Amino acid sequence: MSEAAEAHYRRGIEMQDAGRLDEACDSYRAAVANDASHAKAHNNLGVLLQSQGDLPGAAASYERALGADPALEPAIRNLAAASILLGGLRSDAGEFQMAADCYARAIALEPGMAQAHFNHALTILLMGDYEKGLDEYEWRWRLPELDGLVPSFAEPAWTGESLQGKTILLYSEQGLGDVIQFTRYLPAVGKSAQRVLVRCPASLKSLLQRSFPGVTVCGDADPLPQFDVQCALMSLPRIFKTRLDGIPGSVPYLHADPAAAVRWRSGIGTGKLKVGLCWGTDSRSGPGKSMPLRALEPLSHIQGVSFYSLQRGSFAGDLAQPPAGMDIVEAGELRDFSDTAALISNLDLVISVDTGVAHLAGALAKPVWMLTPFPPDWRWRLQGEDSPWYPTMRLFRQARPGDWESVIAKVSAALANL
Repeated sequence: MSEAAEAHYRRGIEMQDAGRLDEACDSYRAAVANDASHAKAHNNLGVLLQSQGDLPGAAASYERALGADPALEPAIRNLAAASILLGGLRSDAGEFQMAADCYARAIALEPGMAQAHFNHALTILLMGDYEKGLDEYEWRWRLPELDGLVPSFAEPAWTGESLQGKTILLYSEQGLGDVIQFTRYLPAVGKSAQRVLVRCPASLKSLLQRSFPGVTVCGDADPLPQFDVQCALMSLPRIFKTRLDGIPGSVPYLHADPAAAVRWRSGIGTGKLKVGLCWGTDSRSGPGKSMPLRALEPLSHIQGVSFYSLQRGSFAGDLAQPPAGMDIVEAGELRDFSDTAALISNLDLVISVDTGVAHLAGALAKPVWMLTPFPPDWRWRLQGEDSPWYPTMRLFRQARPGDWESVIAKVSAALANL
């Protein structure tokens, strides 16, 4: 290592500690110009470039550091972390194979990095690789954001072995839509188990109990009966070796209460196309999936349509100021998903962003147009209007992040043609 390179490197550290980052960058560049094998200077330059938002430049610097010293642990960690961030940028740009490659590089550098495995899972699932993707998806349990959300059981996890004579608990872990989507596996589990228990959010309890009468359904706050093994609902596709061309898609598998449907009918008009609307979600993934009610204003110009609110949560407040000319009926209070299912059973069509309402309509086998953000969730694939998960669903896709305007324009044109 040359003395000049080391001097520039030391000055870079001094400038970095003093907060004079541009001068620090210049010093690190001078160091590697004098000696391209100065791994620490490459690494430190990468850190500063990353702090300035130059992820590609940072990754290149980390790679040069590892080229000079393959065992330099800070560079290994930094390149792995930068690769995850680069993967996110590639995904947002629609470059999904490049995103998958970034995550794979992070995994190669840091095999135990849960975030890299999880992001890799979401990306290759989106591209249709369910065989590898569902295995990788199990890394979600190691994500720090699931701390406190993942239940802890003394009973062993079920991994697909025989359930003869056993009671199994299937539990929810994430969103309401996820619970709805994966309860389609309950009949398959029930074929071999002596008893099936399901623990779910209270808002889904009565709907699931009615739809699966042979299953014992418990709300999140209810005491649990004894059971022998347990499994997350979202792990069932992996256990049943689900592939994109073999998704169990028979619908309906959820059923509204006929008596409740009759009661809700009194708040529904006749003679027009009856369309339910849901435009937002309060879930953790909500910001990218939601839009303000005013974004649906173009729908108000379509004749012969009556709109009904299926919205719950904070976005229901938008109803106080609906778009000009749009009359949205609140047929009654939606206390839980049984009420929502009963209302949907009286409608001709549901138009919803990617929320539990869209999943519910699909599971009820009602026509549903889902407004899909970009990049899409893995279950909606990269292209196409149909969904292998819900045969009655039609997808209206964003072409780029945040572009709801073009999506609503397509929905408007399609609705006018009904």
